[in-house]
Amino acid sequence: MDEMLKRIFDELASLRKRMATKDDIASIEQRMATKDDIAAMDKRIGHIEQTMATKDDIADLPLIKQAVFEILEAVNEIPTIKQNLADMSEKLEDVIATQARHELAIQSLAVRSLVHENEIRALKAK
Repeated sequence: MDEMLKRIFDELASLRKRMATKDDIASIEQRMATKDDIAAMDKRIGHIEQTMATKDDIADLPLIKQAVFEILEAVNEIPTIKQNLADMSEKLEDVIATQARHELAIQSLAVRSLVHENEIRALKAK
């Protein structure tokens, strides 16, 4: 009988070691999600899925980066282009002024040519 009692006590001790206490159950209840918690998490996951970029969305990223790089290079060249444009504008103004002077000279020469032709005719007519 003593041996039987000892086995019963051992079994009880074993059960106590494996048995959950009220604190254990309370701890589990705090960690368990309620239906509202699950619904809120589902809503958050849905929002994340809607706003998240996909592989297709970012597939063009290298091309976009390249385009931005090329635009930045072009923007960096703008001061040089402006300076070249100013230089060309100045040269164009010089060409226009020279052309105006040449035009006046040509008109003068044309008038002189007419005067000479008239003088030659007058001499021939005598």
